Amino acid sequence: MMYTSNLILLASLAIPSLAAYQPVWDINASHFFDNFTFVNSPDTFTNGFTQYVGIDEALSSGLAKINNGKVRLGVDSKNTYSTTSSGRKSLRLQSYGWFDNGLLVADFNHVPVAGCGMWPAFWVYQGEQQQGSYAEIDILENVNVHTANTHSFYTSEKCTINVQKGNLVPEKTTDCTWKSDGPSSQGCSFNAEEGTFNQPFNDQYRVVALQVESERIRIWHFKKTEVPADLSSANPNPDAWTKAPTVHITPKSCDFHKAFNHFYIIINITFCGSWAGDDFSNTNYAGQCKAKTGTSDCKSWVAGHPTDFTNTYFEFNSIKLFQRG
Repeated sequence: MMYTSNLILLASLAIPSLAAYQPVWDINASHFFDNFTFVNSPDTFTNGFTQYVGIDEALSSGLAKINNGKVRLGVDSKNTYSTTSSGRKSLRLQSYGWFDNGLLVADFNHVPVAGCGMWPAFWVYQGEQQQGSYAEIDILENVNVHTANTHSFYTSEKCTINVQKGNLVPEKTTDCTWKSDGPSSQGCSFNAEEGTFNQPFNDQYRVVALQVESERIRIWHFKKTEVPADLSSANPNPDAWTKAPTVHITPKSCDFHKAFNHFYIIINITFCGSWAGDDFSNTNYAGQCKAKTGTSDCKSWVAGHPTDFTNTYFEFNSIKLFQRG
């Protein structure tokens, strides 16, 4: 079933502030591709060395497929590319439906693994439909060989926060305001615990949950043995979960409902670009990729080493949205 923005809007407008959560979306292998559009263009969003392909090529090439009842979304790991091309073929999906608030739960069977050059992300943002306004929350994201997840919050609204739990990355502040012509250090970003990204995630973890409400925003990581039983029910209750969130923020000088809304789900894997880096000598993590690959040139590494990205794929059991009703 395809969930339209009108349905989500109606559900959003009808939510009492502290009512119990009710199921709105249950996106799984039986209808996953009906709920997303596939971007078909080079990655101009992050200047990545990536050519996103449309749904027809994604399915025919096997970059997108149903695998044993799970949804696999990956990258080309067979071909080499010219460094003057638009880049390695990959996927960027955007949900047709959007939401303003609720509990978004991603149940992963696998997150991307490889290392140098990769930049995978599972995130939500307003999209280009809201002119003059921007909001983004990064739920699962990092680059290269890092093994800890990061979470970032950006809004075009003036927005300062109180941090109830979470470790801000060193260059970030509690001002989540973002402007298109602002410095790269703007916005609020938090480090998650070690083991929440890359292969260590696959070894231990399964579920990442985002709660967005007017009074607070929280993000949890759940190991395979920690997934709350009520996530299998129709009425999960995050306030009853014993696992502490990785991040818990509340508004200081900010209207969360105005600052963080109209969210589309994005799933993408890009390469190099503005974070993973075109120059391994100057990217994050103390030159680890230069030492590992023997080159400083991200594009040449990604272009010439297809088998290095055999395990660079997402595999989803489901994506669910619950809203107060």
